[in-house]
Amino acid sequence: MKKLIKLLGTIAIVAVLAATALGASASAGSTAYGAATVDASLLNIRGGPGLSYEIVTTIGDNSIVVILERVNSEWYYINYNGTVGYAKTEYFKDVLSAENFSATGTVSAEAVLMRTSPTTDSRVLHTFDTNASLAVIGINDGWYKVKYDGDTGYIRSDLMKITAGYSSAAAASAKSSSATAATRSGGAPAPSSTGNALVDFALGYVGYNYVYGGSSPKTGFDCSGFSSYVFKNFGVTLTRNSAGQYKNDGVSVSKSELAPGDLLFFSSNGGASVTHVGIYMGDNEFVHASGSKVGVIVSRTDSTYYINHWVGAKRISF
Repeated sequence: MKKLIKLLGTIAIVAVLAATALGASASAGSTAYGAATVDASLLNIRGGPGLSYEIVTTIGDNSIVVILERVNSEWYYINYNGTVGYAKTEYFKDVLSAENFSATGTVSAEAVLMRTSPTTDSRVLHTFDTNASLAVIGINDGWYKVKYDGDTGYIRSDLMKITAGYSSAAAASAKSSSATAATRSGGAPAPSSTGNALVDFALGYVGYNYVYGGSSPKTGFDCSGFSSYVFKNFGVTLTRNSAGQYKNDGVSVSKSELAPGDLLFFSSNGGASVTHVGIYMGDNEFVHASGSKVGVIVSRTDSTYYINHWVGAKRISF
């Protein structure tokens, strides 16, 4: 019995030390998914993930929210100015795992560590206790970017609560600067970190129906309707048909340079015209609205069919 008690005590100590190494002695909630911009004149935030739930608040076009969780392909759990609730995914654009904005955050656990980078093995800058208030200037892969006493660092988002003060001006400025820096001189834009978030979003619709002319979860998708819908949620408007996307949108990249988020184009008529488009995921896989029998699926670029029908790829700037 004494050995058992001693063992349990040792386990408890190890658990506390492990939690402290992550940034605090206790976790205050779930890690945030990312940030997004409202793409609707007025958006209802509800008390649950369904239209039958009561409206908690209403927010306006271009408001920035923190996405606390992607509940499913139709609903996000979000925080806006300290108010949490659920909103439809189709009414957001610029859904990013890394985004800049300005807000006020409050620490929600004891011994919370502010680090130099959004990783648990980076150097500690400061330590905060519950209810400490900090300026939040962005989010990066589940960590809030914060400023304190002249230092800029990162705190895990599950250990802070956004309480007030979003501003979209910083996000717009940062996005413009990022797009300029990501463009190679005389060539295609460099792969964007947004590509992985875009792929994650697209994968949420695997299994949805293929409908010719469809471009939304409600109606189903055809191939270009699917790519258009996905990119629209990240603030990019594509030409509506696959041939037009290949002709008008983005910059050409070679097959050897493919990165997540690139558009892939194929021809079923011997190369006379582009007839199909999908979104590259990485590792020779892409997600696309394939046809009426299978709907939205994941396929391989190195399969015999898609090798023989390959046309090219385009990379979109975010």
